Amino acid sequence: MSPSAIRVLLLGEHATASQLLQHLSQHDCVCSFAASPDEGITLFHEQDFHLILSAGPIRDALRAASSLGRASCSVFCAYAVEESYWWLPLMKNGQSCVGTPALRPREFVDVLDQILEEIRKSFDGSPKRVKKTPKSLDPTGVRA
Repeated sequence: MSPSAIRVLLLGEHATASQLLQHLSQHDCVCSFAASPDEGITLFHEQDFHLILSAGPIRDALRAASSLGRASCSVFCAYAVEESYWWLPLMKNGQSCVGTPALRPREFVDVLDQILEEIRKSFDGSPKRVKKTPKSLDPTGVRA
């Protein structure tokens, strides 16, 4: 794995949603998967992640985020709302941001792209160009 690869941990049963994976792969992210918070915590202690995206219950995401200590990653949790999902920011660059406004799917894509660009800039000083993707992702793979 390249030292400049963006490493993403996808947490939860639905973490393998095709649209989300496609979006991350277009940004050349290296994804790891964990079905449970315990598995995710174990993976996190074995390697550093820049980003954790949880599609499981919010308590699982909060548990994983609380175990990170001083890690400088960002953590988001998908929360089911009617027939869609909102993304709850839990950590940004290692700082708790619990209680900040939830992001609708389209807003989340913009924030996700911004975070990925910031990570990429920290590697080589310039963002990498990526293919355009739909402006709406949800963790189940259904467009919102």
